[in-house]
Amino acid sequence: MKFARTALLISGLSGSLLAGLSSAHAASTDPITPTASDFAAMAQCKTLQTKYPSLKGKDLVVGLGGYTKGFEAPSKKDPSIIEGLDPSLFERISSCLGAKHSYQSGSFNVLLTSISSGRADIGPMLYVTEERMKQIAFVASMQVQDGSVLAQGNPKKINSVDDLCGKTVAAAAGSYEANKLVPEQSAKCSAAGKPEVSMLMVQNTDNSIQAVKSGRADVYLTEAGSAIAIAKADKSLQSGFTVDLPIMVGFPIAKDNATLRAAVLDAMKVIQESGAQKKLLDYWGQGSAAERPVVARG
Repeated sequence: MKFARTALLISGLSGSLLAGLSSAHAASTDPITPTASDFAAMAQCKTLQTKYPSLKGKDLVVGLGGYTKGFEAPSKKDPSIIEGLDPSLFERISSCLGAKHSYQSGSFNVLLTSISSGRADIGPMLYVTEERMKQIAFVASMQVQDGSVLAQGNPKKINSVDDLCGKTVAAAAGSYEANKLVPEQSAKCSAAGKPEVSMLMVQNTDNSIQAVKSGRADVYLTEAGSAIAIAKADKSLQSGFTVDLPIMVGFPIAKDNATLRAAVLDAMKVIQESGAQKKLLDYWGQGSAAERPVVARG
């Protein structure tokens, strides 16, 4: 969620980087109803298309930087297609608003700068934190529980967050885990007279996974559904303990882009009322219990 929502964007210093990166197709890969086409034809969505005429036909740029399994990742059948919870929701949001969307990839730690500067319109779901809300606004609709990715067999016997004392955690630069969860747990370890938690800072989810596989890190902490999906896809890894987080995740949108923020909020209300988000949460592995009434933050 980046969920842990790790993922995203583009150099805050170079607009040419965004333009030079490859894009991926926006195509439906889930069987959930209502489909994106169904939303396009709904009366509630027709009303929104009239309410937000500047978005009708607009190509919304969605920033991606690394992938978070369960939230957004290349399809095995066609790697040019990005699939997961976020793409499934983007398909329905853009269809409901009469817009289009495309993906661009870059680095996670400059995502918010890219969105706030207008080089991307929106990003995948990220943790909604007080620090981030100083820079960006969110449309949030999920509660977060972190999970863990460990080497198969859990050789370091890490069974809870308290077992992280003296261990090395892989975390993406700029992520909630790097900025808050790991530092707070390390302070608890130190206060208890135990070794602090070491942090291996990496650029994205893929780097975190490789760090655990190579033994450079003992554990990777990320959104619970993503942890399960990562372990399911790689037999050398397993998912482990979970941590409840008092935090929501949501789509980041520039504070000065009030039209898009209001439109996405309205579209998400239609999607939640249809029951589609709960079905998608179950389908992509996050669990429908994570749904919360959609709200604007920041």
